[in-house]
Amino acid sequence: MNRPIKRVAVFCLVLFAVLFLTANYIQFVNAASYSAHPDNRRNLIYAYQNPRGQIIVDGKAIATSTPTSGSLKYQRQYTNGPLYAQATGYFSVNYGSTSIEHYENPLLQGTDPRLATQQFLNQIEDKPKSGGSVVLTLNAAAQQAAYNGLANVGGGKEVEGAVVALDPKTGAILALVSAPSFDPNNLATHDTSTEAKAANALQSDPLQPSLDRALAQTYPPGSTFKIITSAAAMTNGVSGQPVNENTVIQSPTDTLQLPGSTSTISNDSGETCGDTTLINAFTLSCNTVYGQLGLDLGGSKLQDEAQKWGFNQTGPTVPMTAASPVFPNNISQAQAAQSAIGQFNVRMTPLQGAMMAAGVANGGVIMAPYLIKQELDTKGGVMSTTSPSQLYNPITSDQANQLKDMMISVVQNGTGTAAQISGVQVAGKTGTAQRGTGQNALAWFLSFAPADNPKVAVAVLVQDNDPNAGDVYGGTLAAPIAKDVIQAVLGSPAQ
Repeated sequence: MNRPIKRVAVFCLVLFAVLFLTANYIQFVNAASYSAHPDNRRNLIYAYQNPRGQIIVDGKAIATSTPTSGSLKYQRQYTNGPLYAQATGYFSVNYGSTSIEHYENPLLQGTDPRLATQQFLNQIEDKPKSGGSVVLTLNAAAQQAAYNGLANVGGGKEVEGAVVALDPKTGAILALVSAPSFDPNNLATHDTSTEAKAANALQSDPLQPSLDRALAQTYPPGSTFKIITSAAAMTNGVSGQPVNENTVIQSPTDTLQLPGSTSTISNDSGETCGDTTLINAFTLSCNTVYGQLGLDLGGSKLQDEAQKWGFNQTGPTVPMTAASPVFPNNISQAQAAQSAIGQFNVRMTPLQGAMMAAGVANGGVIMAPYLIKQELDTKGGVMSTTSPSQLYNPITSDQANQLKDMMISVVQNGTGTAAQISGVQVAGKTGTAQRGTGQNALAWFLSFAPADNPKVAVAVLVQDNDPNAGDVYGGTLAAPIAKDVIQAVLGSPAQ
């Protein structure tokens, strides 16, 4: 072989080697990044090539896939879209996925390894690939009652708010509603113009309909935090003396002067409380008594108690991860007094509020909240069922029973009478959280029922519904919604 031919041969071999290495680099080393690239429409087409699994509530599909005549062969559709929007989320061509659609995507899409055998058999039988389904814990009647309650409380005006209902014995989420809501069908459409218009409308709406207020947003809890302050007093005692529901708390008659500050704490409508029992102060929601407890206990003991209930802990995963409730660090005496009544920098999610009520209802044990009841394979067979698990145990059963008595008294004789249900003993706690200048107060109500054998715990938050200044109270705005949700659960078939 002459030298020029040899050189050409070597050059060609080098080219083949480079080609081989490049092909392997593209196919194996860099495959994942190319696959995930936003301009790669192959994945998008694949995602819509086969029917996606269903999302199911009370035996009925609330999210399904229907055939289309376009290149994307299936389109996601949501029954009663706004009712379940925060739970289902959406599956969108250009805007991705959220909530259950996002967290359960491998199962719904059919790529979950647990479905491999079924998908292989489908391929042999020349059947289309399909996704598995997700059964939610939601109670359809409770979800509707919560949604309707928030829709109607504004008297024709849109409100911001949230409702969370739990089974206190298991942690199953029975209702999960955020207001205002949105229609995920508008984001699931294959009409890119309609899809973009819907996305832009959500982004520009000052009321933020796509914000999950139930899980992702924290708020000052107001007087609902007196549940935890009461527990702190029972755990630590006051002035060296034990505290129970009948202990008389020494406090000013109508105004509490905060040490080292010109600020004072007074009762909401100027009521006089003075020296009174813990249960009476709780029933009437006396700020002066609980502010005094905050001074007596101090910030450190309040913080320790709050953290036992989940404050300053990572928010639970349901599977969406909830925001962490917050109790401030290193606070002064004055700030401790304000924190004891759920003000200053104390913040929590509506989910946390429901967990607090559920903890009292369940004898002091807070179960881990969860939204997924079961995962089903492509033929509807059960692949997994969520097992309830304990998350926190902040108080003893005796303390829980005392707090239950106090919460029953609120509904029977105090600020929460609007939650009364004939023939059912309801336990609850109102809260009216003040915010900055120019902002309406927040109306809260935490509750559970029946008090002797709790089947549901509910947290209701109503925010910024622009009522008259004197109308923002947990007992008037939030308690009636909780009542409706409780009745819906108790009147529906057993879960």
